[in-house]
Amino acid sequence: MTPPNIAETTPQRTPATPTLLVEARGVAMRYGTGELTTGVLQGLNFAARGGEFVVIVGRSGSGKSTLLNLLGGMDQPLAGDIRVGQALLTAMNEEQRARFRRRAVGFVFQSFNLLPTLSVAENLALPLALNGLPGQQRIPQMLARLGLTERAGRYPNQLSGGEQQRVAIGRALIHTPPLVLADEPTGNLDEDTARQVTALLCEMIRETGSTLVMATHSSEPRALADRVLRLQQGQLQEER
Repeated sequence: MTPPNIAETTPQRTPATPTLLVEARGVAMRYGTGELTTGVLQGLNFAARGGEFVVIVGRSGSGKSTLLNLLGGMDQPLAGDIRVGQALLTAMNEEQRARFRRRAVGFVFQSFNLLPTLSVAENLALPLALNGLPGQQRIPQMLARLGLTERAGRYPNQLSGGEQQRVAIGRALIHTPPLVLADEPTGNLDEDTARQVTALLCEMIRETGSTLVMATHSSEPRALADRVLRLQQGQLQEER
């Protein structure tokens, strides 16, 4: 089965036979100059299939966030290739990568990153508007799925941390992107809320068939993931 061209279109969800969706080969990334140069990723290889949930663990500063930024097209590596579907990110310019991110990637961050001047419903509507997709049915359905129907008109500062992260998850998934990247999504939540948010994200990913790559220090996602990879010394190693 030929991988979808997600640079231009939204692929069919949940294929019968999962295909390779994300692939990074020989990726290198460094920061600093001269003697202060630090190698974060060194010839890293990574692959994930459609619908797969992959957790990446590692110490702070090991490069987990850097890797997610590269997979999402927010940064370009110094060396190597990154492909998502048939889209070769490392051959794109900044404008092309911005279009790719808007259509093909959902992001969930530790700090929620909701727009404070928009209501819950308006934050959910933003990805739909950017992609020219209708929201008349999707927004009420997503609000119900998140358990936030009665919060639709509220603003982020009127919500708890767990509610804000649920909105962020809904915003990341409402346009059904093939790839979802989550960077420490429960880092600002208490243990019980973190457990609930993690379960919700995992359930929704299974429902949509999106591929989820999550960087985390938490133990809860590891039990739910298909694979756990440890990032150390610029390389990924599979944990059993």
